[in-house]
Amino acid sequence: MKRSLLALLWVLPFLSVAQSNFKKGYVVTNSKDTLKGYVDYKESDFNPVSVRFKADPESKPRIFTISECESYSIDSLDKYERYVIDASMSREEVSNLSIGRDSTFKTDTVFLKVLNHGKNVTLFSYKDNIKKRFYMMDKDENKPVELIRNLYLRPEHTDRMVTEDKYVNQILSKMRKFDVLNETDGKKLRLIKYMDKDLLKVAYTLNDQKPIKSKSSVSRFFVGSGLTISKATYTGANALAKDDAKSKTSYTPLIAAGIDFFANPLIGKLIYRIELSLMTSKNEITSPSERHSFDQLSVALTPQMIYNFYNSNRIKVFGGLGFSLNASGYSNNESGLYNRFKKRMDVRENAVDLQSFNYSFQGTAGVVLNKKVEISLGYVLPSAISDYAYYNVVMQRYKVGVNYLFGKH
Repeated sequence: MKRSLLALLWVLPFLSVAQSNFKKGYVVTNSKDTLKGYVDYKESDFNPVSVRFKADPESKPRIFTISECESYSIDSLDKYERYVIDASMSREEVSNLSIGRDSTFKTDTVFLKVLNHGKNVTLFSYKDNIKKRFYMMDKDENKPVELIRNLYLRPEHTDRMVTEDKYVNQILSKMRKFDVLNETDGKKLRLIKYMDKDLLKVAYTLNDQKPIKSKSSVSRFFVGSGLTISKATYTGANALAKDDAKSKTSYTPLIAAGIDFFANPLIGKLIYRIELSLMTSKNEITSPSERHSFDQLSVALTPQMIYNFYNSNRIKVFGGLGFSLNASGYSNNESGLYNRFKKRMDVRENAVDLQSFNYSFQGTAGVVLNKKVEISLGYVLPSAISDYAYYNVVMQRYKVGVNYLFGKH
């Protein structure tokens, strides 16, 4: 079973290479022709440099590079427009901050993502391998202007960071220009953060618009149950770690619940999951001369990263990796040593000290049917549940689970 799961996790990325995610949309060419059809909607951290387009679902896709396409749109999802922009080059990672203000920039032709468009301004975003930037262009301008935020270290005190929120004054200027500024707005602007949510509120105000609610939820809940297949073994210098030792396989139920967060709710491919599960196991390791048995009750908190390699409405195929923080309680912890004179096992209770807390790593693969029913197979790598110098008790598990998903994804 372990080999089957590892093989599936190895094959899944190759399924994603061939898969596309074409949605209804259009492409505007350099000659101003609007080509209606289907646009490949990809999940990516960075702004695109090209777009795949099909005139109809069965036709062969064509790739439009940034030099061939003025703009493109996926209906009701995203829109990108091509502009020549000035992009600031200052870094924002604490480990890469410049000493003193970095005012350098590069001029480049890029696809900007349209976050909001209205009667007065258009708000854009652009992310590359350096950082994410926001741009604004009002109705009297023909080129988007970056909303500037600078982070740097003080030259005289390099242990102190400076944050210059130039974008606040840039926004104030636009609000005065379009006469939408009042005393309350002026005070609130000082609290505006450099992020989509806050800057969209500014754009709605400038364009006299009501906020648009997303059709897709950023999270969903799930509950489920399943089966754990567990086995305890010994490692190291112990009679129960020798080749003649045998471990009993335990088959016990589990219950689980948790929450999923979507990196991009409109696509739903990359998911960050937090799962809480309750499981038990009945364990026994025996050799001709010794025996150890115990029951384990565990509560596991498991953060995971899950990716839908195949992502359609009817079926999704996914793989995931995560780690578990396990809190365990033990009962019937009995150790037996064969007494040759009495020809019987002498039993002692709690002779082996088992840890109440440990961590483990796991891999998961499975399918989601009709966006509601998730069937998965997981493998938990062997992890020590004791803390001895020369030997240890190790647990490994397989998990077969069925979850019911609450949400639109």
